[in-house]
Order: sequence, then structure tokens, then C-alpha cells
Amino acid sequence: MNYSTAVFLINDKARAVYGTYEAGKDASKTLFKTLDQTLKVDDFALVPTNTRHNMTVVKITDVDVDFDIETSVHVEWIIGRIELADYASLVAQEQEAITTIQSAQKAKKREELRKALLADADNKLSALPIAAIGQDKLIGGEATS
Repeated sequence: MNYSTAVFLINDKARAVYGTYEAGKDASKTLFKTLDQTLKVDDFALVPTNTRHNMTVVKITDVDVDFDIETSVHVEWIIGRIELADYASLVAQEQEAITTIQSAQKAKKREELRKALLADADNKLSALPIAAIGQDKLIGGEATS
């Protein structure tokens, strides 16, 4: 008897699932066992392995699968489902902060450049008709409000 499958004989809530270590439709599948009733296809799960701190990640491809309970393959437990929602939220918040910082940097650089270049010629340049284009209508070379 394969003792790693004994739980399927004694607990009706035990579930057999397949997961893949690699991406792609041709990736080989490995059988795992779990008591997690919420685990579903496309979830990521932490599983035991002989590398990477004795743990790694698989992507669940099939749930509640039929298998030969007398298989000679040792069936490992899933350590737990990986919840990505908090991670995705954190990354989105960080991206928003970065975008805000980049916008502020761009505005600051533009203002610094404007001050440096226009310090001596600001009145002269702001009096040119091109300085008012898009802000007010020009009539006979003069801006109107």
C-alpha cells in the first residue's frame, strides 16, 4: 500500500489535485493532496520540494482528480494556497506612488528650467504673442480675455 495516499481512505474531505512547477500547457503535472476545500484551478500553492528551502510554488491545473490510490508515486501535501490579492494591491499602490513622484519630479524640473532660462528675459518672452496661444484668443497680435 502507498501510505502517502492513506488519507484518501480515512477522510472524505481529502482532495487530490494536480499542479505544475513550470508554465505552459505541456508542463508535466504532479499529484498533491490537500484538505483545503477552497483551492481551485489557477491558484498558486506552496509545496514541499528538495530545493529552495525545501519549498516551492506550483500552479494548480486540476482539482478533485481521480487517481490510482495504489500508485507507487509518493503524494505530498500542499503546504498552503498563496494569496496574491494583497501582493497585487501593494504593487498597484507602489506604482501609483511612483507615477506621482515622477510627475512631481517632471514638474519640478520644468519649473527649475523655466526659472533658470527665463530669469532675465521673462517679461520680454511673456510679451510675445506665442506665449498667449492656447490661453486666450489673439486679435491683431494682442491677447484678449
